[in-house]
Amino acid sequence: MLKRFRPKLQRKISQLSQIPSDFSYRVALLRYGKNLPKLAPKEQLIVDACKREGVYVTTLEDLGFTSTSQLLKAAKNQLNIMEKILPQAFSPAFPQIFTVTDLPEFFSWAHEETILKIVENYIGLPIIFQGVHLRRDFANEKPITTELWHQDLEDRRILKIIVYLSDVSEDNGPFEYIPKHRITPLLTWQINSKVKKAHALGITDEQLEEIVPRIAWKSCLGSAGTVIFTDTKGVYHHGKSRKIERSALFFVYTSAQPLRPEHCTQYHDQTFSRLKQIPSFS
Repeated sequence: MLKRFRPKLQRKISQLSQIPSDFSYRVALLRYGKNLPKLAPKEQLIVDACKREGVYVTTLEDLGFTSTSQLLKAAKNQLNIMEKILPQAFSPAFPQIFTVTDLPEFFSWAHEETILKIVENYIGLPIIFQGVHLRRDFANEKPITTELWHQDLEDRRILKIIVYLSDVSEDNGPFEYIPKHRITPLLTWQINSKVKKAHALGITDEQLEEIVPRIAWKSCLGSAGTVIFTDTKGVYHHGKSRKIERSALFFVYTSAQPLRPEHCTQYHDQTFSRLKQIPSFS
């Protein structure tokens, strides 16, 4: 009889153990609120949209950073490397990912004052730039990895900035999400139950449609240079399965003391390739 109830008891204990941590987190938000940097109206618009919707879409041109030209030049160079070193045995079902966190062009753009102010006001606590991934996502009409609907786990609030490096239509697998205001506690429970039952990284379109109608899903289409601010913990999201390759940058920010730091190491360790210089190809 005891064995029968042990899993439920363990889950209850785990939930109760989170109460002091969550309380401390709420107190920290209140205390740090007075230290948040002042925002310009345009910056406040981005923060408000992320709080309400979970997503804000703009462009590199609208952001107007002087570091953008160097960012795009460095990204093009790295994409050329990725294309040349792609191993023949590589499966196009999986993305090709470079960690480019330590390259100055990416690091400088990530630390633009406007971005740091937006991130800090959204997260509400001292922040840290975890790193940036450069990704090539190949044609793949069957969801395997991030094509499945999911939430990220790094922190209670996460702000990711996605920069499209190629034009993205429905065929390229745009970033797609459920607006934050549609995510009720019941919906969260239903989706998480399906994920646990499937023992998968997330759920398929068909599984999600049983809970949330497709009309409520939103796709972020755009030309190269489109920029997406999104809380990937606050919204269920995925990259749609695609017929055409897509390339993009993913900048990641969390609080300085993230809830699950073990999920942050991928942005600065050896999980993915970290070429610092352009090799010579003969």
